[in-house]
Amino acid sequence: MTSRNRWFALAGAAVVAVAQVGVQLAGAGPAAAVTGIEKVTSPVSSIDSQQSHTARAECPAGKWVIGGGGWAFAVAAADSAKVALVQLVPEHRTDGTPDSFVATGTETTAAMTGDWWVQAYAICASPSGLSGYQVARSQNSATSSPPELEAVAVCGSRRALGGGARIVNPGRDVALHMSRASGSGDIFRASAHEDANGYAGNWTVDAYAICVNRPAGYQVVTTPSAESGSESEKIAFAECPSGTRVHGAGAAISNTAPGGVSLQVVYPSNALDYVQAFAVENTPVSQDWDFIVSQAICAS
Repeated sequence: MTSRNRWFALAGAAVVAVAQVGVQLAGAGPAAAVTGIEKVTSPVSSIDSQQSHTARAECPAGKWVIGGGGWAFAVAAADSAKVALVQLVPEHRTDGTPDSFVATGTETTAAMTGDWWVQAYAICASPSGLSGYQVARSQNSATSSPPELEAVAVCGSRRALGGGARIVNPGRDVALHMSRASGSGDIFRASAHEDANGYAGNWTVDAYAICVNRPAGYQVVTTPSAESGSESEKIAFAECPSGTRVHGAGAAISNTAPGGVSLQVVYPSNALDYVQAFAVENTPVSQDWDFIVSQAICAS
């Protein structure tokens, strides 16, 4: 696919307090390889000009979600910069089984009239290889209207295999800037930013971490884009070392970036050997907004 088709940040934003919320579904155990890993691609959402679209990738029966990503795409080239990701979230059924990954996108302008769509990607694995599995989520803060916010989900002694980010009440004016693990994988960060004109509504952002006891071969690979100036779009690829595979995906826009830029794509490859990230200027930005990063969370 072309770059139009489809991009590290320790954000200096206000940080949402963290809490270990989420159900622990397996006990502690020694490091071992994750087994039964596979990528599942959702059906494409409806292809039309609605303000938001959501897609859900569901793991096969008996497997749990360990990571994922999403892709927001405008059909017409003239609309390619007018959509953004606002949600990349692992979900579980009412019985507590963590079996899907959800991606949501939004139009970034009311002037968008063309068709567009969203697709979600789940990375799934067998529960038997997921010692200490727990989905941690940052504690919800009261919604307000800051220009930017960051949230952190904490794994503690465990490590994040994957994670996600969600904007609560984004409207068309708030977009994701970050959904990625720390270098050591002990936390997963999320951040979002209002556009250049600000946002009158109240909103907040949540971070999610899919935590396990450190698996064999675990490492976090974070790679910057070649572009680091005022380009209208930026792309980055993070590759897992030989002998390891992608277990989780992440991406981030530099904390120097202003409003009006957003993540559009966090894509784990079908072979689970790399992660692609893509970000765009939703409205023209004259200042440099530095590089973006793609992140592959890898293990044997």
